[in-house]
Amino acid sequence: MLEAITWNTYFSTLAIAAAAYYIIIIGLYYPQKFRSLFSGRINRISQDRQQEEEQHRRRTDEKSTDHFEELEATVAELNGILGKAGQNRTSKEKLLRQLIHTLSNHTGLQEPAYRVAVINFILEHAEKQCRISFSEAELEEAWASLNSSF
Repeated sequence: MLEAITWNTYFSTLAIAAAAYYIIIIGLYYPQKFRSLFSGRINRISQDRQQEEEQHRRRTDEKSTDHFEELEATVAELNGILGKAGQNRTSKEKLLRQLIHTLSNHTGLQEPAYRVAVINFILEHAEKQCRISFSEAELEEAWASLNSSF
């Protein structure tokens, strides 16, 4: 019986069976894409999806860039304040008020990652430039008072 089947018939039948199998699997697991493929909308759907992804990337890139630029500006401003305070031998309380006043102008610093970066910068540079040591708890408390004023 198998002797009557040629290799050509065997491979043709195998190709048809494999195609049918994959069409059924795609139809079961991806019905929307399967229907859109046959209705000719696949290009329109993929173009719409690409546009949405591009808009999302632009929005997230703009937000992160804006916050990062604001963080850089804040750090530069804090560096100037700490430098002047070191030259003028400013008291710890006065320096803390100046820092809080400066930080109140920067709304992007409400994100925890940026807040930690700013606090670490103040801790390190206040000691170096002003010979004033803050504790992290003092800065967190001042930060909390800043946030409660909004």
